Amino acid sequence: MGILSEKDFIEKVKGLKEISYKAGERQNPEIMDSHDFRYVESGDFCANLHIHTEYSDGIMTIDELLEKSENKLVAITDHDTIDGCKKALEICPDNVDLALGVEISTVAINFPKQPKPLPIHLLVYGIDPNDKKLNEFLDKKRELKLQLAKDTIKRLNEALPEYNFTLEEASLCHPMILKGQDEVAHPMKKYTCGKILLNHFFPNADFTYEKPFFKHKYLFGTDSFVICYKRALELYAGCSLPLIPEEVLEKIQTAKDIYTSSHPSIGKMLEPFSSFEETAEFVTTLNSGVMSIAHPARTRAYTPEFYTYLFNNFKKFGKEKAMFFEKYYQSYDGKYFIEWCPIINRTAESFALLPTGGMDSHGNSISSRCPHY
Repeated sequence: MGILSEKDFIEKVKGLKEISYKAGERQNPEIMDSHDFRYVESGDFCANLHIHTEYSDGIMTIDELLEKSENKLVAITDHDTIDGCKKALEICPDNVDLALGVEISTVAINFPKQPKPLPIHLLVYGIDPNDKKLNEFLDKKRELKLQLAKDTIKRLNEALPEYNFTLEEASLCHPMILKGQDEVAHPMKKYTCGKILLNHFFPNADFTYEKPFFKHKYLFGTDSFVICYKRALELYAGCSLPLIPEEVLEKIQTAKDIYTSSHPSIGKMLEPFSSFEETAEFVTTLNSGVMSIAHPARTRAYTPEFYTYLFNNFKKFGKEKAMFFEKYYQSYDGKYFIEWCPIINRTAESFALLPTGGMDSHGNSISSRCPHY
């Protein structure tokens, strides 16, 4: 069929089941990409509606994506950019069912009694890549966010000049920070903490700060990033490390105070960021595009009623374009999603949201997620 219209996309998705989005069964329920590939082999795996390319934080080119997607339903959902969709518009063959889309990074600060800002990603499908309003919206956000990242690096170096922080180094963990996509504070947490600890324990290391994080990503759960990174560093280096000195912890805290100010807070939205409700409302003004809540379990509940708040605001501000939720997301890890997904699913269905799904692919495969494993 080639590129799908909004109407055709909706009809295609209605005919899909969970197995359509699954490459196989997980060998370890808590670890992403631990699945076998039985449904790829059987042909049941036929859809991936969450794919990132080289235009955001993936590594696939558009040509590679289309080549790997023969006789499948796939969607380009790069973070905060539709440049990849523009190229696909020109070269998509008829043997791929392709939805042109975007994953817009938003921040929620208006839910009842929430303790901190919450990242929520909106997947928009069936967009028009030449829509002037959509292009201007995304271009402006990326420009402002990139400038915020540059300003944050400058302030970090003023406070901690011995580390010579750079955006290029930060992008080793989050390539999007060089493109003005997604967040600023979250990548800076990983970067500054990782670099400070690596420089302290291994000042002459022959590896860069992101290596322990990617190799032992499963360690990063409920403990603080500092504790988790130290564990990962020990495993990566193959040795036990002493306690982190207080003066090093103070430097990590100094960095945290700086990058935290580069993120919205409760009651205060920063211009480079997109409000969840305002972005959903913005999508309703576009001529083409329907919305899904991306990986809802990754926005962790601070109260049992959270997902009711989430889907209620989604429908309230997204109106008839707020149609879907990512029920069959295949790249959760950890115990939280196992416990909460049934609750999320029941809540979403009470708002008459239809299920979508995908692998959240970032590598060279449309049947797995991460290029680092």
